[in-house]
Amino acid sequence: MQIKNLKAVTLVEVLVVLTIMGVVAALTIPGLTKHSQKTEYARLAQKGYATLEGAIDMAVAETGTEPDKWAYRSYGNQVLRNYLAKYISAISKDCLNLNALGCSYKYKSFKNHSNSAFIPSSYIIASDGIIIGGLPINSVSGGGISAYPVFYVDVNGKSEPNMEGVDLFFFSFGKYDADCSVTAENRQWKLCPILHAKNLMEDNWTITYW
Repeated sequence: MQIKNLKAVTLVEVLVVLTIMGVVAALTIPGLTKHSQKTEYARLAQKGYATLEGAIDMAVAETGTEPDKWAYRSYGNQVLRNYLAKYISAISKDCLNLNALGCSYKYKSFKNHSNSAFIPSSYIIASDGIIIGGLPINSVSGGGISAYPVFYVDVNGKSEPNMEGVDLFFFSFGKYDADCSVTAENRQWKLCPILHAKNLMEDNWTITYW
């Protein structure tokens, strides 16, 4: 019977292997985490959009009138409070009144990690934790100007980063064509994306710009 010589693994060799594994993990795990976060934010943005769109459809059906006839139809906060809120299942609707106590909301513009802008808005915390809000203006700074009411969806509530295009997305409700063009003839009322929400929807609800 022949006995084979077994070579022992030295401590140095074990440490080298562990070091290599640690370097590989350090290089790959952040990328995987970021991809997972982007996927989840995009999924929740689509869900929030569907919730808002569904509430609009139900409000139109119940009122029996086109939004042209709605009171204060140019202001997202008024439309949300007067027409849409009752169709959104929510944890809290305490912040539907503009500037209600404890309802301040700040957000950052895309890739601006230091400065926060205050949004004087009405919003609902939906049952899934998503914030759906309406602005008391009909435009959004930084582009995406609209003559129609503007709404926003914050996919993770008030949790950071509260950054446009990352976890916060804006939509305009107005008369658009299928491609959300404001210049088309025979337009229909439609909820359309503005700012980075437009990139998100054009890329089939996939975040590709960060």
